[in-house]
Amino acid sequence: MTEKKNKYSSIKYLKVFILSCIAFLFCIGFVSYIVDPFFQFRVNTDGRYILNPRFVNGGLAKHYDYNTVFLGSSMFQNLDMSVFRDNFPGTKPVKLSSGGMNITEMLYLYSFVQMDSVKDMVINIDMPLFARMDKSMRYPAYLYEDKLINKLKYLYGYETLVQFVPADIGMTLYFKNAEDIPESFKMKTDIDNIGSDRLASVFSADEVKHQYLNNIRGVSYLILDSMNYRMEKNWNETLEKLEIEKYPDINHTFLFPSYSALYWHHTRESGYYHNFMKFVHYFVQSVEKYKNVKVAFFFDREEITDLNHYSDITHFGPLLSDSIALNIYNPKYELTTANIGDKIQRTDSLINSFIEQNRDWLRFKNKE
Repeated sequence: MTEKKNKYSSIKYLKVFILSCIAFLFCIGFVSYIVDPFFQFRVNTDGRYILNPRFVNGGLAKHYDYNTVFLGSSMFQNLDMSVFRDNFPGTKPVKLSSGGMNITEMLYLYSFVQMDSVKDMVINIDMPLFARMDKSMRYPAYLYEDKLINKLKYLYGYETLVQFVPADIGMTLYFKNAEDIPESFKMKTDIDNIGSDRLASVFSADEVKHQYLNNIRGVSYLILDSMNYRMEKNWNETLEKLEIEKYPDINHTFLFPSYSALYWHHTRESGYYHNFMKFVHYFVQSVEKYKNVKVAFFFDREEITDLNHYSDITHFGPLLSDSIALNIYNPKYELTTANIGDKIQRTDSLINSFIEQNRDWLRFKNKE
């Protein structure tokens, strides 16, 4: 009789243990679901979540309320969507960008955009990316592709439970109002400024010169052999996958960003400046058949000669970023097959002027 009683007690204990484990796991998953740090079920806009672009871009693409998309690499990171929204009434912009984004990742993000709600698509053309054959994918698929197993990975994953849920709960409890968050944190929690380094980086000519002369934060090495072929091939494949003809009601604007004159000097010294400019010609000719496509060209901005706008030889800061955001649709900056010669000639003139004015320290670099 005692053995039978012990047997029943053991079974009862096992049942209680199993039910407790299930309840515990349910509670953990429920907390992840309620906090939802990567916006897999809803987008929290109260400004008290730590935002990592690679983790939240999928959720933003699928659940955020937008009609205008800014898609691209770190060249877009300092664009402030509130500046764009305030100056273009009726627009609801979202920025889907991240540092080091390659073409494969850009197209991957593009595939999750809710095209039914989009009126305007702005895509950054970061030319060095097209000169490479990088097909890697660093975006975590479980945060992008809607499968049950992916949702479970999200609810019980390390990034969710260990890294971001505690931080987001702490932010929510500590800062009763989003207005109380220090400026240094706001850039990390503001959807309009996701990925921005406006406050984290130093935008200074002296700093850029120091980096350049000491080979700090230099640009990646590009292979000259068959560069024209690679760039054209990569762009042709990209254009095909964008399926622009499938969305005749969506305006596509391709944006060539304002690299610094020092960067263009570097491309001349490295031997691929003319390859890049030849690609611009090829690019414009390839999209002129589309009625819903425009090309915004910011190579020939006066600001490219002032390194105080930059944190390194390619990445520009808030003043130039805001100006670009305000002029994306300005006809003055539209590139066509009719005006491309004049615009590239103006870019050349700005680069030549910069080199002449900074010849002493540029010559020093060349001797190294």
